[in-house]
Amino acid sequence: MSRNPLIETSADLGAVVKQTRRAAGITQQSLAELVGSSRQWVIRLEQGHHRMAMGTVIEVLRVLGLELAAQTDHAT
Repeated sequence: MSRNPLIETSADLGAVVKQTRRAAGITQQSLAELVGSSRQWVIRLEQGHHRMAMGTVIEVLRVLGLELAAQTDHAT
């Protein structure tokens, strides 16, 4: 995975979360406990479900050391 992968879909985000979590040696259950959620919620995030609580998604990113950034696309 590149250092700054382009995330265009919820599936892209889920893949980054899953790969980062695994590389860090964190289980789904442990991640869920760290963010105050359930293992099933983490599974749904990693599968790319698009109806996820944004606050919890941001907390997952923080716990995994990931940064959320927005960039404009100047191509028209």
